[in-house]
Amino acid sequence: MPDTVDDFIQRFGGGGGSSGGATIDDQQAAQLHDRFVSDHPDNQQFDAQTYHQAASEYLGKLPDDQFHQAASNAYAQMQPQQQQGLVSSLLGALEGRGVGIGSLGSMLCLSSTDPQQMGADDYARLANFARTQHPEAMQQAVAEKPFLLKAMGNPIVMGALGMVASRMLRNRMS
Repeated sequence: MPDTVDDFIQRFGGGGGSSGGATIDDQQAAQLHDRFVSDHPDNQQFDAQTYHQAASEYLGKLPDDQFHQAASNAYAQMQPQQQQGLVSSLLGALEGRGVGIGSLGSMLCLSSTDPQQMGADDYARLANFARTQHPEAMQQAVAEKPFLLKAMGNPIVMGALGMVASRMLRNRMS
């Protein structure tokens, strides 16, 4: 497990070697996710803002069907309180950007925009709209509810970590 951001970049980013970097397994990816979203002093060098931005960028690049499946599965696995908090956060972020929730519900054919009644498919459609039309709203939701990425599965976490490593490497070179 990488102990520092330098270790993370070296290992995840391939370190410029011909090996393409060491493999990071599911458990290590989950631990890295936790370090990036942690507010513990030992994890300050793991920049949460960069992680949230990179994760949102990665989510924005996923094909619609892959995103829909991952979002729907993640939502279905969450506890009702997590679901309601996630939907409320996303709706609040969209409203804060001038999106009318009532008309959005009709446009997306949602069965409900009530966070207590929304199902997994409705959430996936809402989240897909946010990530494609208002990526800053998705970034806000990811930042407020960091469990979302983990719930979406290891391929999503790995993609986000790859984007983070790339951004951090680019920032160091400039």
